[in-house]
Amino acid sequence: MQTLLKTTRAYGLVKREESRGELGHAYLLLFDDPRNLKAALKTFVKPFFHCTEEERLSRLIDNETFSDCLFFPKDGKKFTVEDAEAITEESTLKPVEGEKKAFVIADFAEATTAAQNKLLKLLEEPPEGVVFLLGATTVYPVLSTVLSRVKTLEIPPFDAREIENCLLRTYADKYAQSEIELCSAACGGKLGGAQDMLEGGAYKALVDEAFSLCLTTAKDLPLLVKKIGDTKRKKELLSLLRMIFRDALVIKSVGAAKISLRSERERLYKAAEKYTLPTLVYAQEAISKAERETFFNANFPQCLEILIASVLTQNERI
Repeated sequence: MQTLLKTTRAYGLVKREESRGELGHAYLLLFDDPRNLKAALKTFVKPFFHCTEEERLSRLIDNETFSDCLFFPKDGKKFTVEDAEAITEESTLKPVEGEKKAFVIADFAEATTAAQNKLLKLLEEPPEGVVFLLGATTVYPVLSTVLSRVKTLEIPPFDAREIENCLLRTYADKYAQSEIELCSAACGGKLGGAQDMLEGGAYKALVDEAFSLCLTTAKDLPLLVKKIGDTKRKKELLSLLRMIFRDALVIKSVGAAKISLRSERERLYKAAEKYTLPTLVYAQEAISKAERETFFNANFPQCLEILIASVLTQNERI
């Protein structure tokens, strides 16, 4: 995971600021991967202490036992007003080992308005040597007054190949490469999503559902959506639909050499045969619209049915 994180522009920015002695006192790390958010925060806070992965401080940070790097909230809890008060009190104490004291707050988007407001003064004027690293999977619940006091570092979704390579380093002895490939393609750029699908065995059913949607007819669509529309993996399903339509577009335009879902070649050829080139291009736009609506809590079964129905209708027009 750390190898993947260190390739990001966000991490490169922090390292450049470290080398120039220009690190700020408050950052917000945006990383839409709940499973790996805290691991990412640990990677990003280490430059504040100028430590490498082999050093004692690095190991202490990973274990959350470094006295000058404190993590909030407790696992499974939301950041509260009481946590903010504890940080306010702790921030008045001098660092134990060096010149800096860091407060790392995970899942900050889950914090209440009162808890966020409680930190505003500290974020604007922290005691000397005190730094903050906030983590969030989305920026929308974070108060604008907080955002104005922090420098935002955003990690965009990873490429499927990057995730595949990362999973191969960890899971190559447990899962076939074809399984890892499918999970990498279906996770929507989130390593944690790929890990969850791989470990839970959900990828096989998800791939079958995505292909059934792509290859369905208008007549069968309502019943199919009723069957799979309540999935808990909405983002992953939409991401996989995007990948299937994109691979079908690649097959139809330049051949199969550059497809992502290499183990699903047979079903991809069926999709490429079913749809016209303009329809496959249109499908990408339709999926983007469905992703936006899903983010804002639209009715997913209805959203899914409208998406596929629009693609089928577009295909009939040409």
